[in-house]
Amino acid sequence: MIGDIVHIDFLERTEFKEFLTALSSENESVLGYHYPSYLQMLEKTGIGKFHGVVLKEEKTEQIFGFLPGFLKSSEIGSVYSSMPFFGPNAGLLMSRSRSNYFEALTAALNCLENSFDRTSMISASFYTPFHHEELLSNYHESLPQALRVDKFTSFIKLDELQLSTSLQYDIRKALKSGVEIKAVNDAESAQAIYDIYIQNCIDYGIPPKSKECIDMLVSQSSSSGNTESYVASVDGKVIGGLIMIYSEKTASYYLPCSIHEYRSYQPTTLLIKHSMDLCIERGLTFWNWESSPSKDSGVFKFKQKWGSQEGQYQVLIKPYKEESFFRELGASKIASYFPHFFVFPFNLLS
Repeated sequence: MIGDIVHIDFLERTEFKEFLTALSSENESVLGYHYPSYLQMLEKTGIGKFHGVVLKEEKTEQIFGFLPGFLKSSEIGSVYSSMPFFGPNAGLLMSRSRSNYFEALTAALNCLENSFDRTSMISASFYTPFHHEELLSNYHESLPQALRVDKFTSFIKLDELQLSTSLQYDIRKALKSGVEIKAVNDAESAQAIYDIYIQNCIDYGIPPKSKECIDMLVSQSSSSGNTESYVASVDGKVIGGLIMIYSEKTASYYLPCSIHEYRSYQPTTLLIKHSMDLCIERGLTFWNWESSPSKDSGVFKFKQKWGSQEGQYQVLIKPYKEESFFRELGASKIASYFPHFFVFPFNLLS
């Protein structure tokens, strides 16, 4: 097999798009985050520089594997991460029918390692794939010295979706309150979603995504084929929003938001139900809730109300510096130099 480093322009090649479409149709671990439009958005909005690996058959040069990732450089050095913005979003993506996952993962990691400027590297972090817990041991063997951080996510198999009595009540309440859902892709709606979202981030201490990120995702809704944006309104006033990112099999719950004073109207519940109905119509099989702050959080409990299942994944971090380097920097400086990247476990800094 051959491993090649690829940059953002490669993702527009027909050979890559055909590979990704075919893989997405059979593997739920391929998410909308791996599609060119989303990866291009991350690079265009300054999150980092795309730095992926494709694996090809040596004789035919046909692509059979893809390891997405980003590099972020600053005055103190460079970091690599499978996918910024966190979640079980990446790892090596390849067909379930292939039996040589460990060999392929090792080849991809070696290709990546050889591409790094060792003098500037600070750390590299790798997320294991969505709904692929059986592959964890491959990552442990390929990255034996890496630090491991255990994480959990929530998901629903859409063909098993059954709404609880309380959710049915909340949906009826939203409808009786006059909440209306509409798909959007205009600048005014993007601004409305962003205004609500940024206030939610302030209220709950969440690091926000940029306005440019929100604007680009909303503007490419529908036309990109793997992004949809919705607003919930009452009497013409936008009181909530939802951005969803899709692949062929999996819908990812990307960005929900609602005005606190209107939460009794249940706009988020109705937005989710509306989106789930469309996903089922489209033949998608998984609803990916992403991770939650903790199992005690209201976010996690809300997801559980929908009958969610729990999945495990890990972040594996390979430091290129001594632990003292990270301790001296501290969490706030690490976050300021490399926003949205998993650089080093903060719990090891104290």
